[in-house]
Amino acid sequence: MADDALITIATRHQSHYERLKSSEVKKFDEFLVTMERDIRNKLTSQDITEFTRSRLEKKLKQIGTLMRGTFEEYKKVWRESVTDAADYEAGFEVRSLEKVVDDVEFAMPSDSQLTKAVFNTPLGDIGGPSGGSLLEPWFDDMTATEIKRVQGEIRLGYAQGETTSSIVRRIRGTKAANYADGALAITKRNADTITKTSLQHAAMQSRGEVWQKNDSVVKKRRIVATLDQRTSTICRSLDGQEFPLDKGPKPPFHPNCRTSETAVLADKYADLSRGRTRAERDPETGDIGRVSANKSYYEWLKTQPAKVQNSIIGPTRGKLLRKGDISAERFSELQLGKNFEPLTLDQMRKIEPTAFDKAGL
Repeated sequence: MADDALITIATRHQSHYERLKSSEVKKFDEFLVTMERDIRNKLTSQDITEFTRSRLEKKLKQIGTLMRGTFEEYKKVWRESVTDAADYEAGFEVRSLEKVVDDVEFAMPSDSQLTKAVFNTPLGDIGGPSGGSLLEPWFDDMTATEIKRVQGEIRLGYAQGETTSSIVRRIRGTKAANYADGALAITKRNADTITKTSLQHAAMQSRGEVWQKNDSVVKKRRIVATLDQRTSTICRSLDGQEFPLDKGPKPPFHPNCRTSETAVLADKYADLSRGRTRAERDPETGDIGRVSANKSYYEWLKTQPAKVQNSIIGPTRGKLLRKGDISAERFSELQLGKNFEPLTLDQMRKIEPTAFDKAGL
């Protein structure tokens, strides 16, 4: 099927896109170095333990100003990366469609349409406090949170009578832990998460704009998750499901989400190609293989050894999948509620008691 061909293209492309994300997050490193240096210089210019409370607060305000300035500089780089990714992904989607349907001239959204879609569409499905946020306010909230975190660590060290060098270690971390135990290590992880998630959001929104522009050919969209042990519950359960172009859940479904989407074409293009595949990662060896493009996550998981199933979804769900005499499709339906929230085992049992009985659960 033509849709299978698009799934093959999308899954191969997503692996390359993940490498792009990993490359993009490294851009924050130089800003983090500047931030750490500025904080350290401010803290060591005078012995902070001799400060009055009012002098400490003045120092903290100066540190906050320095950090905010560094974040603003990185924000320019981040926004450019997101904008460039959206433009590239829209072009890639047009080229992908043209590979499969060669008798149609596909329309490309304008730059302004792509920018509006990426920055004016909320992260509606990401969950948690970031759900419903727009990208730039999300970035700004992260900036405020990280400044508050660093200031809080300095206040705490001061209140506990720590030396200036000890307070610096609170911020920078220790060499023994490869500096992963300091406040700025959390800042690094959070900045990386925002960058990766923003890039995924940009890719999905730009593809959606292409599909909307070509809705005489593209009729729906299909969720395509990554076939490995790191995939989340919501991504596993939505894998393979199809939704209207303008309705239903849309990736990213959570921070650092890797789930993608692909176009579902009009029926007249259904038989343009067959036998396509998608990538899988062997949970035990890490080797990359290929499976049928239309195989869903839980169909794939059913083929894995029991210990792999148990490690990914837990021993109870693993046993239910193996022995509950239940299809992969029905098992997937049992994982999420009507608002796509993960269901507990007790909730699943109320919906499908016979499967639990057959599995001896």
